[in-house]
Amino acid sequence: MTVCCNLRGATEFVTDLVEDTEYALQLLDFVTTAIINRIKAYRKHLGLPERAKPWGFADDSIELLSTEMYRELIFPFHKRLVDELAEPDAPIGIHLCGDVQRHLVFLRDNLRVRSIDTGFPIDLGKARRDLGPEVELLGGPSIVLLRYGTTEQVRNETIKILQSGVMEGGKFILREGNNLAPFTPLENLWAMYETAKEFGRYE
Repeated sequence: MTVCCNLRGATEFVTDLVEDTEYALQLLDFVTTAIINRIKAYRKHLGLPERAKPWGFADDSIELLSTEMYRELIFPFHKRLVDELAEPDAPIGIHLCGDVQRHLVFLRDNLRVRSIDTGFPIDLGKARRDLGPEVELLGGPSIVLLRYGTTEQVRNETIKILQSGVMEGGKFILREGNNLAPFTPLENLWAMYETAKEFGRYE
């Protein structure tokens, strides 16, 4: 979907999904087929297996959709990617920026997603409660807080995240959520790191 939004513009493509669904699906099919062919060609050129284990991908633009629209219109193309490019039992990783909390359980249950690299805003404690201990989660303080907040604010937010329950099961990686803006103070990154050493240890 993100590629389609880049081609058409996000507003235009979301409008296409509603007002000209047949066209939108044709474009999604074209893009999905091209992605599969390109990745398979790279793998063949490099002497790699046609299907990977594990495998992962990203599609940030699904944050623009309701769960119903995602399941009906976009999920079939994600399923094609996984079926064509991953081993049948391979765990799938996905990177999703934005407010995608409502999609996470469906992705776990229907796409074998076992690792989720989150952005902002995501309630990581709720994600852990919803997904259980077997799904790896990556995330942390927002890029805005890291860029403009004080070291004390960064420390407090890091503690809040680490004590939210997200660490239950041991499959949590603390990182910025999920990029670094230019001129982010090193002091804030150091504060997050030192706080993680203090509050983020597994027993």
